Amino acid sequence: MLKQIEEKDYSVIGQFTPAAAMGNCVYCNHCLPCPAGIDVGLVNKYYDLALAGDAMAANHYGKLSVKASACLGCGHCDQRCPFHTPQSARMKEIAGYFEK
Repeated sequence: MLKQIEEKDYSVIGQFTPAAAMGNCVYCNHCLPCPAGIDVGLVNKYYDLALAGDAMAANHYGKLSVKASACLGCGHCDQRCPFHTPQSARMKEIAGYFEK
């Protein structure tokens, strides 16, 4: 039986965050659960690694069962991110990068 992820309010975390982290994904997955089933933190991590020159990141991304292109644009992740990262827009960017 799958354990359901409980919805929590993580907005308080943003109060203790270095200014440089604001607007950036730190792979914490406080944005989950994603209605489309995207592992938002992992998708962002592979993207950032690929941009940093990690040649294996694209291969790892390709093996994900749910990719950024599955994003519904619902904004659930945007509302829950304590770092105010525009995840739904970033999912489009990431899909464009990996899924050309």
